[in-house]
Order: sequence, then C-alpha cells, then structure tokens
Amino acid sequence: MTQSNTPFEVRSRIIREEPTIVELTLEGRLDAEALPAVLLRIEEAREKGCARFLVALDRVTFIGSAGIGIFLSLVEEMKNEGGGVVFLGVAPSIQRIFEVLNVLEFLVIREDREEAVRILLSPENISTS
Repeated sequence: MTQSNTPFEVRSRIIREEPTIVELTLEGRLDAEALPAVLLRIEEAREKGCARFLVALDRVTFIGSAGIGIFLSLVEEMKNEGGGVVFLGVAPSIQRIFEVLNVLEFLVIREDREEAVRILLSPENISTS
C-alpha cells in the first residue's frame, strides 16, 4: 500500500496528431505498486504508434528506482525510433532524486509546455543540455 493520502493517478491524452504526442500526467507516489498503471498507459500509446511523450511530473511526490528505470528505457526506446520524451514540471524533490542517481544527463526536462512540444516535434534537436 502506498504511504500517501492521495492514491497514485496516471492520465494520458493525445495533445497532437501527426506526429502523435501523448501527454502522461502523473500524480502521487510512483512506486512499485503504481508501475503497472504507468506501463499500461505507455503501452496503449505505443500500440497507437506514438513515439513522442510529454511526461508531467510536477505532482509526483516520490519516484522509486523502478519508475526511473521505466523512464530511462522509454527515453532510449523513443530515441531509437526517432521520437523523444520530454519531462515537464519536475517537482524539486524528484529533481533531487534524479541528481542523486546521476540520471539528469539522460533526461530532457523543461518547465515550459510550448518549448517541450517544440522539442518533441524536432526530435533531432532533443538534447539533455
């Protein structure tokens, strides 16, 4: 059982067609119990041919190593397919976890939604700078 008063939620929606961009909005603790819901949303989008994801993490209160592993795998997979992943509004506590685990160099993180979408539309410009 999660240690949060708010149950974990993950929502997905298509925010752009051709090329498709799916926004995943996560809220709560992204722990082992929450992973199946995230994987399901990713798989649903992948089945529709999506190779571009905008992942909103501003309401995530915790992320475990398995969640980080899923995101790193998704980043690598989308990169190999000519797509991309941009993380939007990463909460400071999650940013610190990324820093401690030394994974920031593999992630594209932005605060501005329009900039994030522009990056996703030009995956060759995706950089972790």
